[in-house]
Amino acid sequence: MNIRSKIHLCLTVSFLLISIVINTSIYFLFYSITTNDKLNHVRLQAENIAAVLKPVSNERYIHDILNSRLPLNGMIRVVNENSHAIITVTEDEQLTNFKPAFTNSQKVELKSMNGIQYAVSNLPIIWHNGNIMMIEVTASLASSYESLKILKLVLTVALLIVLIPSYLAGRMLSNIMLKPINSMIETMEEIQRKSIFKKLELKSQSKDELYKLGSTFNKMMDILAKNFEKQQQFVSDASHELKTPLTVIESNASMLKRWGMKDPALLEESVDAIYSEAVRMQEMTKQMLMLANHDAEWNLDIKKVDFVSLSKETSKLMKNAYGQHISVYSPFDRVLGNADRQKMKQLLFILLDNALKYSTSPIELNVGYEENDVFFTVKDYGIGIPKEDIAHIFDRFYRVDKARNRETGGTGLGLSIAKQIVDSHGGSIKVVSKEGEGTEFTVMLPI
Repeated sequence: MNIRSKIHLCLTVSFLLISIVINTSIYFLFYSITTNDKLNHVRLQAENIAAVLKPVSNERYIHDILNSRLPLNGMIRVVNENSHAIITVTEDEQLTNFKPAFTNSQKVELKSMNGIQYAVSNLPIIWHNGNIMMIEVTASLASSYESLKILKLVLTVALLIVLIPSYLAGRMLSNIMLKPINSMIETMEEIQRKSIFKKLELKSQSKDELYKLGSTFNKMMDILAKNFEKQQQFVSDASHELKTPLTVIESNASMLKRWGMKDPALLEESVDAIYSEAVRMQEMTKQMLMLANHDAEWNLDIKKVDFVSLSKETSKLMKNAYGQHISVYSPFDRVLGNADRQKMKQLLFILLDNALKYSTSPIELNVGYEENDVFFTVKDYGIGIPKEDIAHIFDRFYRVDKARNRETGGTGLGLSIAKQIVDSHGGSIKVVSKEGEGTEFTVMLPI
């Protein structure tokens, strides 16, 4: 059963049940009112008859009084203490089938015979001869119940009439509710059929849940489209970057196959070239896998880190590797922040390596606090970055000078990895550079 049918069924059944409950309540309310009214009427009638008969002793007058007060389709009896009817007045002999039962207290009750309800009132009185008798007044409820039957018919017809607007209301509501959902289904089917990313057209400004559903779907489409574009760009860039080392390896391997075994100089040159490109490809592959893993999730081991100690340790290692001076400055003996130590060390390696490759002057590394953040700045006095390239330096595989990067072994992934490490810690990284004067990278991390 589809949602439209469920909505129709749910609303129709709901209206039906509510109407049944209301109509049933109305019917039993009128039934109760009618019955109680009739019971009160026969009770008052019995009391009235008892008051009129009290001073009368003539049997003939008693019959005349009882006949004058006889209810329609009813009966009046005088019952003695032995439960025998000494006087009975009625036009319906079937009512005499009700067995008289003397009671010494006033009582009103309902009795039934042949499917007809009767209100019966019993009232003890002192008879003119001093004996205790009981006046029994019986009145038929048939006429009152005829009105209830008409009410029942009216309520039943009203119930059936209510089903028509309930069905129409369910149809209209289902159309309103399912319109954006059907639109979403059509859009999804079109996306599946044409392999495209398409958003819903949101015309309603009601800002209800269905509008939010469509808006969320559109945002999801934006994210998917953006991720797809990134994936396509990544694959394209990776293919482009791997093409050159593979070509170099293939060409040198071909030379080795033809002449390398006979020419020691060519053999050494080709082997060095193949080894160099293989190492470069290995490093590039590691970095690409790192980026791919980060796109899913990085599991950070967040602990207290002393950035002064970490900066000095990393600088010493880089200084030994490059033989170039790196100065660490900080107004504090310790600068503490919450971070993943290994990721921070990798971040410093990337920034210092980038500075050392393009600067022959000493490198400066400043560490400290700024408001509620820990910061460290890597500053070099090298060739700098052109203004038009600064906005792209964190893009994957982007190189400011491709020839120079080729010579230095850069892959164009280091700064992209650095940016993602900073982002994973909820921090920020900014760069200030001027051609011919140097570059400054500043990382801000929340304490």
